[in-house]
Amino acid sequence: MAKRIEQAERVEAPPVNLHSDETVKIMKVVPGKTPSWPPPPRPRVQRSRLSKVGQVSAIVLALLLIISGLVFIIYSAAVDYHGNLHAVATGEARATQNVVSTAQAQQQATAQALNTAQARINATATAQTNQNAQATGATATANTLSTLLTQTTGKTATLDDSLADNSGSGRWDQGNTINTSVASTGCAFKNSTYHVTEAQQGFLQPCIAENTQFSRFVYQVQVTLDQGDQGRAGLLFQVDSTNQAYYFFYIGSDGSYALDLYNSSGQANNLTRGMSPAITTGLGQSNQLSVYAKDGNYYLYANGQYLVTVTNSSLHAGKIGLAVIDQNTPVDAEFSNAQVWQL
Repeated sequence: MAKRIEQAERVEAPPVNLHSDETVKIMKVVPGKTPSWPPPPRPRVQRSRLSKVGQVSAIVLALLLIISGLVFIIYSAAVDYHGNLHAVATGEARATQNVVSTAQAQQQATAQALNTAQARINATATAQTNQNAQATGATATANTLSTLLTQTTGKTATLDDSLADNSGSGRWDQGNTINTSVASTGCAFKNSTYHVTEAQQGFLQPCIAENTQFSRFVYQVQVTLDQGDQGRAGLLFQVDSTNQAYYFFYIGSDGSYALDLYNSSGQANNLTRGMSPAITTGLGQSNQLSVYAKDGNYYLYANGQYLVTVTNSSLHAGKIGLAVIDQNTPVDAEFSNAQVWQL
């Protein structure tokens, strides 16, 4: 309807010169009336340049954030990569160090084992050398002392008694303290030998040459054990005036030997004992016993072979004699060819 009114007015109104300044007027719209057509142009609203700058800034900020994120991601990846490289390198270094340490430990263990083995070899060689030297020295000593005995007994004896009877200068004890049908105890000449017997188990029977006195000497007698399981028979020397204190060197039928020291109370103290292949074993077997006594040193021999050396200064001089010990059953031993060489 507004459109029709506008057309009517345009027919009746004269043409308007739009280039005239008078026609360029702002038409006021009166309230309650219909506005003219076309409506006046709306004033252009000029957009602020600040909004464009804000958009650009936002875009730039977004780009910066994106770039920062990318940089952070790249940096994190690089850090992780380097960290992984460092971890791998550290692990490899540790593994290498462990391998090196293990190799060094194995090398040290091997070297130590070799050193220990070498030390043992050296110790064994040294011990063997010392043992050989000791054996050589012992052999040389035994040979020397055996030669010493041979040289001494090759001379004329001071006392030489066959013990066939009591006609010699020694004046040997005679008499039986116990005489039974089974066994006897005492000293007696029988069948051209001197017999010493003991019937009581655990007892010693001494028989003394009362007319003797020696300090430095070689004393030698032939001994035969005729009876007595585990019996002992041998030589007495350095017998004191009471016939109670003396040295007793004896052997057994099993090849054993010993040297005991008896004091005046009858108590025995063993000074040495051992076994020797030089002793002929078994009952009825004859063995020659010798003692080399000089200045508290006593060298013991069996059948001319050196056994052992004993040093003791309890007794210095005395008489000589013979004796047996009953260890288990009554013992009977016969003696012959008693000889003494004074030194």
